Amino acid sequence: MKHFYLGVFALSRLAAVIASFALVYMVGHIVFEIILRGFFATSTFVLDEFVGYAIAICVIWSLGYVLEHGDLIRVGLVLDRLPEQAQRLTTAAAALVACSLTIGLTWIFWMRVVRAWSRGTVSSSVAAVPTWIPEGAIMIGFGLFALAAFAYGLRHITGHPSPAQHTPLATPVE
Repeated sequence: MKHFYLGVFALSRLAAVIASFALVYMVGHIVFEIILRGFFATSTFVLDEFVGYAIAICVIWSLGYVLEHGDLIRVGLVLDRLPEQAQRLTTAAAALVACSLTIGLTWIFWMRVVRAWSRGTVSSSVAAVPTWIPEGAIMIGFGLFALAAFAYGLRHITGHPSPAQHTPLATPVE
């Protein structure tokens, strides 16, 4: 089981690295667009579309990594008052429900990708991006998160320690 948890965590880290590259891309594209508009009175004409794709990758692809580090927003009003065993089981149940819902989203995006591929659908911008590419990226991100949520829930059921190193925040949130 340890290898499964380590493998899922490695995939989550890789996805988070890809998400960070998407963030760097967004900043670079925005700066490039500012320079083009400010100095050359022109544009790439695809800023909003491509930055939208990158935002989707940043958010969705980093979910598994953030979950494993315990940095997703969680309301502890009830959970903190439960005994430790009940906390673990409740957390596991919530993670497995999140996994099943995310599998549903992954399936929906799979159907969208297949439909966009078969129809040859492209975006309405000048770039005419085949829509199966960004939808496929979202589908993969949801699939990775579903796998991470499954491993997280299973880990809480079995009591296996997290493969992530938990470092306290510099300024704790209370």
